[in-house]
Amino acid sequence: MSTPRRFVVDAWPADRSLVLYVPEIEAATSVRDLRDAEAAARDLIAVLTGLDPAGIECEVRLSRRAHTSPWR
Repeated sequence: MSTPRRFVVDAWPADRSLVLYVPEIEAATSVRDLRDAEAAARDLIAVLTGLDPAGIECEVRLSRRAHTSPWR
């Protein structure tokens, strides 16, 4: 088995959801429940990179303040 690939995921609240942003691939998604954050981020990364979801680890970091989307 290969070494898992680790991604940092920044998370912040916005309009009844939690925005998840993966800086390394400059992509974002959102979830309604923090418990779904890691799985949603893993799925996003797998779809956009072609990596096997089983080989992806996510470190979700919560922020207390709202952020402006990096693409604005």
